[in-house]
Amino acid sequence: MIIIKRWYRRGEEKERKTTSSSSSSSHNTTATKITKIVEIINLSFLKIKFKNQSKHKIRKYTLDLNSRKIYFENKNLNLTEKESDLILFINSLKRADLKKIQKTVWGYSNDLETHTVETHIYRLRKKMIKTFEDHNFIKHDQDGYFIN
Repeated sequence: MIIIKRWYRRGEEKERKTTSSSSSSSHNTTATKITKIVEIINLSFLKIKFKNQSKHKIRKYTLDLNSRKIYFENKNLNLTEKESDLILFINSLKRADLKKIQKTVWGYSNDLETHTVETHIYRLRKKMIKTFEDHNFIKHDQDGYFIN
């Protein structure tokens, strides 16, 4: 439909709707098709961007945050959300002490006495050894935990 504005004698604006011929409907169909194509293209770009942002290189491994899996060659290991967070955090700092990990990954206060971090790292190490035979993935020294 096209809105046609007509001016009448006293300066009043009146609108009258008219339907034009098939050219108008074909124009609307073409516009609708173009809009759908643009939506499909945008969605494809968003999916690619989301997928690329979810993959992180951690030494020789690839950590996929979407699937919460860590990959190396043809092997993969399912991770918990905390294990993924722990790996990303330690890797981002190169060395992370216990208190920083407790505060950032778990949200614990610095004065809290807990073995949560040590327990998670112990379990993660066991999983990495079982799946990848990697005995040196997460190491610890006087400066903190690091990914080797």
